[in-house]
Amino acid sequence: MKVILDGLLMDARQARISVFDHSFLYGDGIYETVRAYGYRVFHWPEHYRRLKQSARRLQLKCPWSSRYLFNGIVRVLRANKSPQGSVRISISRGPGPLGLDPKLCPKPTLAMLLHPQRPMEALRQTGISIGIPEVRRNHPRSLDPQIKSNNSLNTILAKMESRRMNVFEAVLLNLDGFLTEGTTSNLFFVKGKTVHTPSLTCGLLEGVTRRVVMDASRAAGWTVHEGRYTIKQLEKAEEVFLSSTTMEIMPVVRICVGHRSWKIGQGRPGAATRELQRAFQATVQKEMSL
Repeated sequence: MKVILDGLLMDARQARISVFDHSFLYGDGIYETVRAYGYRVFHWPEHYRRLKQSARRLQLKCPWSSRYLFNGIVRVLRANKSPQGSVRISISRGPGPLGLDPKLCPKPTLAMLLHPQRPMEALRQTGISIGIPEVRRNHPRSLDPQIKSNNSLNTILAKMESRRMNVFEAVLLNLDGFLTEGTTSNLFFVKGKTVHTPSLTCGLLEGVTRRVVMDASRAAGWTVHEGRYTIKQLEKAEEVFLSSTTMEIMPVVRICVGHRSWKIGQGRPGAATRELQRAFQATVQKEMSL
């Protein structure tokens, strides 16, 4: 695999980051994952704005222009012969002496890596299972969810629980018992002619793909509602699906909570989810044809 580290394209085995880098020491950094279709990056301006937003909220230096990072993404994709691939952009506070003070690190570290391939197309046909873990989402007043942080311990703990539950993804509750988001995804469910998704006020990241799905749903004639939802409301859903940059729209066919589980609808992707998948693909094709 080829990666970019501080502007240099190199073999992944040659890439090295200092043990004094504050992302390694303290998780002090941010990231963004983008998706390409035929080497063309989908919704790049939105991803770049979110990256800069995360940097501002952390008072983290991000001196690279949109064009510079965009060109780096394409270089990584082409070097790895991956026209349909996803690239993770990671920005660290950089190396500095031990200590939590951000001023100790004068120069940030930039790494751009190809995201591992997963059999998403097959899973989109069959659907996946999700679980509700015991670990709760960080409270927004403890850690701003609009910072897409390299410190993923909260969701790592949730992912560990999902492994024990033998499910594909974990969807976390907040401290008040309301649904928030998955470890790497946003949650949607369908009831009637309405597509529901947890409100940002519940403490979740505003996903780029989440917004695309909401816009595509409205364009397809669906009502979209952002709210504060409980597990009981999820139990009454006719269809459930997740969204993310790498998953696009992923149907959910089974949900596990503790020692019980239930299937969604007939236990296979439903008509509404299929319609929204087509609407999402139409959005992608329209943007890629410009």
